[in-house]
Amino acid sequence: MAREKDSVRLRIKVHAGAAAREHLFELSGRVDSAKAAQGRLEFVLDGQPAGADWAEISPGVYSILVDGRSYEAQVSRTETDAPRRSAQYNLTVGNRHYVVEIQDPRRHRTTGAPAGPDGPQEVLAPMPGKIVKILVLENQQVGEGQGLLVIEAMKMQNELRAPRPGRVEKVYVLEGSGVEAGFKLLRLV
Repeated sequence: MAREKDSVRLRIKVHAGAAAREHLFELSGRVDSAKAAQGRLEFVLDGQPAGADWAEISPGVYSILVDGRSYEAQVSRTETDAPRRSAQYNLTVGNRHYVVEIQDPRRHRTTGAPAGPDGPQEVLAPMPGKIVKILVLENQQVGEGQGLLVIEAMKMQNELRAPRPGRVEKVYVLEGSGVEAGFKLLRLV
């Protein structure tokens, strides 16, 4: 497939529980306005051409049709205090939760710096639920992918993991407390 002038190549890392997988994603051709409420998306994922029809049914909630199967996806951006070389999103499809990190190689070239810790980061609740177990203490050093806490939502327990190495500066929640999506859980520095 010839690369068109307006194509965009992205590296996508999908975290699902303890597992993480990387994919190469290419949007070929011109991408219509981000303000569109629906459309058709043609792309190449790990070298395989594919397509999907989509419609935004409410803010941050999308209906997606792929190969005749319908999915509902909730998407929210993970906010951090410092600019990152990648964008991070919480994605819920059905009862499955993912953290998706999107890296644009063009951003790495323009910054001239390798990806790495970018300062303080608030870890937010990806979904409403109950804090079942806190796995770390304040001032504890953690490695990338290390478990931070367990949140229960819809009778499923999900372990949230450190997005990068650092030190837990502040834990904002207590075991047994209820939280809403986007609630601050802890601060990583």
